[in-house]
Amino acid sequence: MEWSREFANWRARCRRFAEEWAFHRDMAISEFESLGMSHREARRLARRRLGARFNYRRAALRELQSDCRTLLQLLPLHRMKKSPLLLPTVIAVTIGLMLAFNPLRLQVIQSMQGLVPFVPHRGFERLIPLTPRGVVPTGFAAVTLWSFWLIAMARLAAAPRLRAHFRVWAFGGAILVLLMAFGGVFWATALQVLLVNRWAHEGAQGSAIIAFLFGYVGWAFAALRFWYHDLESRCPVCLRRFGMPEVRGSVNDVLIAPLETETICLHGHGLNVESIWGPVFAPDPSA
Repeated sequence: MEWSREFANWRARCRRFAEEWAFHRDMAISEFESLGMSHREARRLARRRLGARFNYRRAALRELQSDCRTLLQLLPLHRMKKSPLLLPTVIAVTIGLMLAFNPLRLQVIQSMQGLVPFVPHRGFERLIPLTPRGVVPTGFAAVTLWSFWLIAMARLAAAPRLRAHFRVWAFGGAILVLLMAFGGVFWATALQVLLVNRWAHEGAQGSAIIAFLFGYVGWAFAALRFWYHDLESRCPVCLRRFGMPEVRGSVNDVLIAPLETETICLHGHGLNVESIWGPVFAPDPSA
């Protein structure tokens, strides 16, 4: 297993410092004993010459790349930052938590049926207060989310680097479905809070509903931008995030040496270059 092998190397580098320290300590003790001193006196003088072990240990482990920071970088959790499974897992867990802590979760699921085209669903009878209790209207959310989906598909089809790889289509489609599910659950949960009872000040309740509608559209726009930039920052072969960025060029040059950022796939699948002309992925022929 790759992680266990790297952990064994990390432990070997830790033992190297201990072995080096013991070697220099024994050499100093032998030198003082050759001058006729007792073993106890030689150890005391050797300790005085070398100083405290702790003063050197931190710097030595950092140079040997065997400190705690290096160990954290070896852990699978640290590597999950670039894994393609992290984002869908976070979205799915968030949806699960929203449903788990909502006592009207069944009504949320019932309301989300209105987001699916051509699927009959039970509507609401009264808006304020919600009747039946917990069942919310979903027309505005359906228009917003399906518009979000159509724009996302158009952007994906318009990007040559992304549309050429089936894995990018599959991954992007799965993330879109999860984002739409999150948007539906968030819409139903928020409206349950806003509309479940009639507020004492109807103007404040109406202002809160209008602010939520604008905020929901803003969230959809931000989610679309995040989704597209996330796809662009991933290797189209393994879907892991690019790493080791290197910036070169000048912002004042357009044709000769434009400002561009070069990143690589850490698994050796190719090179990605982003500039004002757009991202370009160059696959490694030997991969």
